[in-house]
Amino acid sequence: MLWFLLWFVLVLAAAAILAYLGRHLYRKAKALTAELGAATDRLAEITDALTQSSAPPRTGSADLR
Repeated sequence: MLWFLLWFVLVLAAAAILAYLGRHLYRKAKALTAELGAATDRLAEITDALTQSSAPPRTGSADLR
């Protein structure tokens, strides 16, 4: 009976630690995904601004041959 109780406590403790680590990893991955989304949005804004600033000025004539 004592061995059963000891193994039960050890398995229960291992399950609790695994659940804690899983939750911690899930929250870290969720935060990383949100941060990567924000970084992608900022990079798109910077790319658009650079594209607009480096575009040649347009002239009024339609025929540019």
